[in-house]
Amino acid sequence: MALSRRQFVGAAAGTAALAATGTATAQEEPDYGGWFDDVSNYDGTVDQRGQETVTISVGAQGNNGAFAFDPPAVMVNPGTEVVWEWTGEGGGHNVVSDGDGPLDSGGAVSEAGTTYSHTFESEGIYKYVCTPHEALGMKGAVVVRSGGGGGGGSDGSGGGSQQQGPPENPDYGGWFDSVSNYDGTTVDRTDADSVEISVGAQGNNGAFAFDPPAVRVTPGTEVTWSWTGEGGGHNVVSDGDGPLDSGGAVSEAGTTYSHTFEEMGIYKYVCTPHETLGMKGAVVVGGPLDGSGGGSGGGSGQEGGGIELSGPQWLLSGSVLLAFFSPLLFAVAMRRRQNGRPPQTGGGGELRRATGPEPVEEAAETEPAVELGHDEYDPKGTAALVAFYFVLIGLLWVFMYFVEFLGRVSIIG
Repeated sequence: MALSRRQFVGAAAGTAALAATGTATAQEEPDYGGWFDDVSNYDGTVDQRGQETVTISVGAQGNNGAFAFDPPAVMVNPGTEVVWEWTGEGGGHNVVSDGDGPLDSGGAVSEAGTTYSHTFESEGIYKYVCTPHEALGMKGAVVVRSGGGGGGGSDGSGGGSQQQGPPENPDYGGWFDSVSNYDGTTVDRTDADSVEISVGAQGNNGAFAFDPPAVRVTPGTEVTWSWTGEGGGHNVVSDGDGPLDSGGAVSEAGTTYSHTFEEMGIYKYVCTPHETLGMKGAVVVGGPLDGSGGGSGGGSGQEGGGIELSGPQWLLSGSVLLAFFSPLLFAVAMRRRQNGRPPQTGGGGELRRATGPEPVEEAAETEPAVELGHDEYDPKGTAALVAFYFVLIGLLWVFMYFVEFLGRVSIIG
């Protein structure tokens, strides 16, 4: 039975979890795709997870004047309220999502003390701008992610819990209202190494649809869009600022475009020539936030508080554990065999009496034999050595797991 790279690493992670308790999370700087290249006061993402409310200044010093958000990039837990507060400097400002998003404070205002707030429920990266000063670099981002370096997040997730993605039923904000082939289901493909989406599938009164229109994948999954050749020229382009751009519209069947998603979140995209007809889609990256085990297709190894293993993964894990324990079991068997030997008998087969020693005749003097020395069998020492070997291998498995899943560096071909 062949195992894919994802299954092999998943089984290794399960073995490490059985061998050593406790996990650790590593915060990675999100990939903003060049969003902050022209923002002078950006020097990294400020981690505010664990706070119920976070305040961002509007009209802070930056970008050659009072044309900045401070901090420009902040990380919060799901359920956190973010409040934007105007300083009164730099003229009129507002807070508006880049592309399709939940933020819109309305027209630009300049009065100090003005506030605008929004509570973020779904994980992802939410980029926004001040529309009058966007060209000057007045941009920001809110990263919504579970966990936290301190005492855990406001959602009750501890600092040692595994990071999880958007909720089981993501809020697309009306994105699919005009998409005829979307039935309200996000297809769960979190168990797949690669996922294919048809471009030019039947829908929206013609061959003007992506199929499936909404799909959930695991971080590190390659998604490939494959053209059917129907419906004329199509392309795949992110809605707003995003990583997807297949270029100009093409109609040739068999054309493909691929992208590997590393960051958790909701990635919306369109076919630009047929966007008004409803040719839109979304890729949800990350397991469900509630850890319920996913949508229609079953659970992912990253969901929930534990590690779920498939049949082949359990087989691999059991084999590894058997290899760990076999020396220890052999040592125990040898010890039991030594203790279970029957009492020695005399020459005639009768049991020797315990009342006293038998008379011994003096043997004839012979040449001394050369005795080969060896250490006496020490079951405790052997057990200690085997235990040390087991712990060492377990630590190596744990190290491999975090390099593979958190560092995004593949060490398995």
